[in-house]
Amino acid sequence: MRNKIVAVCGPTASGKTSLAIKIAEKFGGEIVSCDSMQIYKGMDIGTAKPTNEELSKVPHHLIGVVDTDKEFSVVDYIDLASKEIDTIASQKKLPILAGGTGLYMHSLVYGIDFDNDSRDETVRTRLFDEFEKNGIEELYAALCEKDPEAALKIHKNNTKRVLRALEYMETTGKKFSEQSLEEKCEKRYDILLLVLSYKDTSVLYDRINRRVDIMMEAGLLEEAKEILYSPLYGNTASQAIGYKEFLPYFNNEISLAEAVENVKKNSRHYAKRQNTWFRREKDANWVFADSFKDESEMLSHCFSLIDEFIKS
Repeated sequence: MRNKIVAVCGPTASGKTSLAIKIAEKFGGEIVSCDSMQIYKGMDIGTAKPTNEELSKVPHHLIGVVDTDKEFSVVDYIDLASKEIDTIASQKKLPILAGGTGLYMHSLVYGIDFDNDSRDETVRTRLFDEFEKNGIEELYAALCEKDPEAALKIHKNNTKRVLRALEYMETTGKKFSEQSLEEKCEKRYDILLLVLSYKDTSVLYDRINRRVDIMMEAGLLEEAKEILYSPLYGNTASQAIGYKEFLPYFNNEISLAEAVENVKKNSRHYAKRQNTWFRREKDANWVFADSFKDESEMLSHCFSLIDEFIKS
């Protein structure tokens, strides 16, 4: 029998941490982070890790557990997260995934029966990182160039399929359109996926801008300087939104105001890409926070969905 899990996913600054904590308090659950940056040690403010107060409310797992000089892949995440979920479930508690890294969530939940020779976790992670940093345009253009026939059958916004096709071709040296095998996905867990977002993107973008201002007040600049110039962090920090934007400022190439605006801009673009990813999740239950009169009504809606899910 598969374990039941609730996942609270969605774009940055949508309120996932708060919602996940309230769900955990209501249903006696524990939270497993599903964030590719919060898993690293030391990168606290810039990755919007839960505060000490939030961490004290309910147990959290996979927050700040990996050294930044270590390689960490999707497979590593699946291994760690599945162990945490099994332990939580064995204690008759509800495992709750919380975070915005769609690849981690999807890869954890779905077991994949496919030709392993056509899969490469390093390639997959690199392609996903490129998507998160730059969007799908360049990757889809590469697919159109390398395999026009596959591109005709795969919509540009079907991010997972575009990345899968590129991974297949890079790993096997064959065109994706010529492969005869079919991917068969079977859930490892019974999941209720709640995607928290906003119908009015301007509201979400305002939240992102405000959060960056709060981060600056909390010491983001000092944290960024310490991390960017530490040999322990290497490429991890230099590629992370919230840190890399300050390097030109430290090099006297741009003003601090420009660096902060770049953090906000890149965070907004990242949120757009996250929404694009989760739109392809067929099991997603979208929770648009601005569709409810207040937080209480939104919580009631989410709690009802979870009640029904647990009882089913």
